[in-house]
Amino acid sequence: MKNNIYIISIFLCIAMLYSCKKQEDHQDSVPSISLPADQYAHSGAPTEWWWHVGTLISADDRKFGFEINATGMSDYAFTQIEITDVHNQRNYQKVNPIIPCPTNWAQYDQAKPWNVQLPGSALSPSDGAILMQAIDGNPLNMTVNASFVDAASNTPCQLLLNFYQQGAPLLVFGTGCQLLVNPSGTTPLTKNNYYYSLTHLQASGTITIGNEVIEVTGITWMDHEYGAFPNGTTGKPVVWLLQDIQLSNGLHLSNFTNFGVVPIENVPMKSNATILFQNGESVYVETMTTPMGPTFISSKGVIYFLKFIVEINSPKLTATFEVKSLYPDQLFKDGEGADVYEGVGSCLAHFGTKENIVSGTAWIEQNLGD
Repeated sequence: MKNNIYIISIFLCIAMLYSCKKQEDHQDSVPSISLPADQYAHSGAPTEWWWHVGTLISADDRKFGFEINATGMSDYAFTQIEITDVHNQRNYQKVNPIIPCPTNWAQYDQAKPWNVQLPGSALSPSDGAILMQAIDGNPLNMTVNASFVDAASNTPCQLLLNFYQQGAPLLVFGTGCQLLVNPSGTTPLTKNNYYYSLTHLQASGTITIGNEVIEVTGITWMDHEYGAFPNGTTGKPVVWLLQDIQLSNGLHLSNFTNFGVVPIENVPMKSNATILFQNGESVYVETMTTPMGPTFISSKGVIYFLKFIVEINSPKLTATFEVKSLYPDQLFKDGEGADVYEGVGSCLAHFGTKENIVSGTAWIEQNLGD
């Protein structure tokens, strides 16, 4: 009888452990993002930004890369704005630091119209300024106005664009949440990193470069990331590579290398990607990323890569992606700080056979500076 009770107790313990494990697995698989609510700002988040990037095309088939980034930290904010004229091989950009971070720079109250606003420089309110506003009360549809003066050429530039989101978001990490990025945090927002992307934004509007106003359209990408964020306190260098890919068949993915691992040319690196399938499902998979030449060397001697091979071999997808930069020097040069390479690219995706090749657009980020 005692033996039977002992055996039953063991089975009960195993069942309880299995049940707890299933609950943990379920929790890890439940989406952490609720839209449109999470498009708003989050009170108590130490880091938060809205980041628009992508490829725009004019009526005469000129190609432009662009970036509009509004970021707020606990004690400062900044904007990054960029236009790359691929046809003329020119890059225009501005980094605009704002100290301290304005208290009401982004809308937290979901009962009010969504907006994000950061001013330009102290000398010129429009130089580096960004304004994002909801269209017809829907924060997933946006009007975005960004203006700056390119420091290298003294060229005034502006982006005035409308974005309309179509379909499901890409939930980075598969759920939109990376747990315990900062284990010493005291709230979910200070412990975890929350991250989703709107990758089916129908974009239209104008780009102004000097006296030239160009009407453009395209399918573009917006990241909203908030909460805890890795930094140098981990003891690792603050470096990473990222490639965002939008294929013409509707498959989109965001691929990034492990934080703190310095890339070496032609040496494969462990990485991960979140894939957004055509049915709206986000899946997080392991990948391998190989940085390749040609390279671009900054004035500080930092080597940036202009081509990447991303390989995925998982039950969900087997494919190889070849990502290329469309202009060598797409560095944000922010004076005393580290240079960051962020710019427009192209992609060819191979799905098993030579005949099954799909083209697309890409965005390349390389944080390899000081």
